[in-house]
Amino acid sequence: MPQKEPDKVQREIEELLGKLDNFVPEERLVSKIRSRRKAEDGPGALERLRARWSRLTLGHVMLFGLALLLVGTLARGSLGGWATWVVTAGLVLTVGAFVLSFINRDSGRTLGGDSEKRWRGQVIDYAEPSPTSKLRGWWRGRHQR
Repeated sequence: MPQKEPDKVQREIEELLGKLDNFVPEERLVSKIRSRRKAEDGPGALERLRARWSRLTLGHVMLFGLALLLVGTLARGSLGGWATWVVTAGLVLTVGAFVLSFINRDSGRTLGGDSEKRWRGQVIDYAEPSPTSKLRGWWRGRHQR
């Protein structure tokens, strides 16, 4: 672990020097006022809708499907012919979300997903590589020659 410290410090120094090289002078007052007015307006309706849909998880979809199943079953008399469609949609949503939760297990969008720790865009990993990843790296290095 002590061997990684100089690499971190060196990377940090290079990042700071890179920022100094790309320094942009302060923007003009007129453009500051325009950007401030634009920020005060807030996001548009489409951006708000997109933000709301992006927070939707597979758990939400599964709960909605279960709710449709329940409503379609309990309100079969009042829904008439629509009850079959509501139950079918609930079944498709529930089963689909359940299957996708197993397929996307590593994506972090479900309860079992692990998210990787990052700092300034770099992945922080203090754990030693597993024997299988060492073997895989050795195999790839051998075949790239």
